[in-house]
Amino acid sequence: MEASAAMRTDAAEVLDSAIPLLAKNRAASMQVVAERAGISRATLVRLFPTRRHLVQAMTEKILNDCDRALSRAEADTAPVRQVLTAMATEYPPFAQLWNLVYARPDALGVPEVGTRADAIFDRTVEFFERGQSTDLLRKDMSATWLASTFCALAETAWELTLEGYMGARQASGFIPAMLLYGAAA
Repeated sequence: MEASAAMRTDAAEVLDSAIPLLAKNRAASMQVVAERAGISRATLVRLFPTRRHLVQAMTEKILNDCDRALSRAEADTAPVRQVLTAMATEYPPFAQLWNLVYARPDALGVPEVGTRADAIFDRTVEFFERGQSTDLLRKDMSATWLASTFCALAETAWELTLEGYMGARQASGFIPAMLLYGAAA
């Protein structure tokens, strides 16, 4: 264990390491989470007394990050292309929302976050509806399909970035390119 990892006792840093771990292994134990964070299990338990507390904090962070990303992008008012670029730049929370919270809210044992996740997803759908009304986005696909595709592309980009197959800046450029132009040459 490297020295900098051994010093990690900040709850936000622990959540940052727990989110990708639980995205890959939803059954990861508190011991495994602690090891990934570079802290002792006792320190983890001081920060999050139970796995449920950890998962609740993690889902709260993801939901807050999505809300902030949508607000910073001015999803309700800014030009659609600008919003899409801004959302793609801040893709990790949408990837995490899709992977850990929205698609299967009960997978981590916190089904009560479903209502808030639904509200964030609905806001994302509304943005894509606005994109369709400006003729930037296709109208022959539902806005729900487009929003789901955005989240799925964000999830793919996040996973490929975590695994070292692409860089974060590269990923943020690929997401709008795939939505706007598909895979056509």
